[in-house]
Amino acid sequence: MSRRRSFKPVKITINGKVRTVYNVVQAGNTLLNDWPEQTPAAKVAERLVLDVFNDAAEPEQVRRAFITAAKASDIKFSS
Repeated sequence: MSRRRSFKPVKITINGKVRTVYNVVQAGNTLLNDWPEQTPAAKVAERLVLDVFNDAAEPEQVRRAFITAAKASDIKFSS
């Protein structure tokens, strides 16, 4: 994993399971596979994940969008 796709870790709790997300790939996998609901904020975060791989966004943008999506879905998080 490229260093440029990493970001400051975000710890989240989904369905009672605590996980720490360290990079864009993990954020994308979590949004696609584990997210409890498809909110507009989650969709924005998913698009930003793709944008990073197209060099159209930065990992920190994904991190911020991931946190926003967690808030929108009432997912407990810490960063």
